[in-house]
Amino acid sequence: MPLLALLLLVPVLAEITVFIVVGRWIGVLATLLLFIAVGVIGSLLLKRQGMRALREMQAALARGEPPAEPVAHAALLVLAALLLIFPGFLSDLMALPLLLPPVRRALIRWLGVQAKRRGGFTVWPGGRGPGGQGMGGGTVIDADYTEVKPDGGRDPSLPRIEDSRWGGKDEGDPRRRP
Repeated sequence: MPLLALLLLVPVLAEITVFIVVGRWIGVLATLLLFIAVGVIGSLLLKRQGMRALREMQAALARGEPPAEPVAHAALLVLAALLLIFPGFLSDLMALPLLLPPVRRALIRWLGVQAKRRGGFTVWPGGRGPGGQGMGGGTVIDADYTEVKPDGGRDPSLPRIEDSRWGGKDEGDPRRRP
């Protein structure tokens, strides 16, 4: 528990320290205005990028492509927006590289390499695997069924397991019907 408290306390203390240093450097009023402006920019970015990401995902799905790259870009932009909204200048500095498309592409590429190294993942458009098969790898068969009770139940019109071609017996049973 003390380690967790330390891990949470260190970033907060660092942000407060930087806030005080920036306040002494550019003045308290300018620091507060900058602080508020960055939060507003982060909020606007979050709203704008959320809608843009949704449109890009829909367009990728309409083309029959997996929306993995638009989702990854959107996730990184949302992370950047949240870091901008989070109070403090250090979090703002961490957000700035995520706003640059080349940095996001490089990070997505690196994350893809790491995912493949750890076992990987595959996204099949429309829930279909190679050859148009279902995700289980086999052919999907649409069928109707009839519930069969071992003793036929109390209703004599229901089929009985003994009347099925499997006979309801173990495979090694000599009384089994062919």
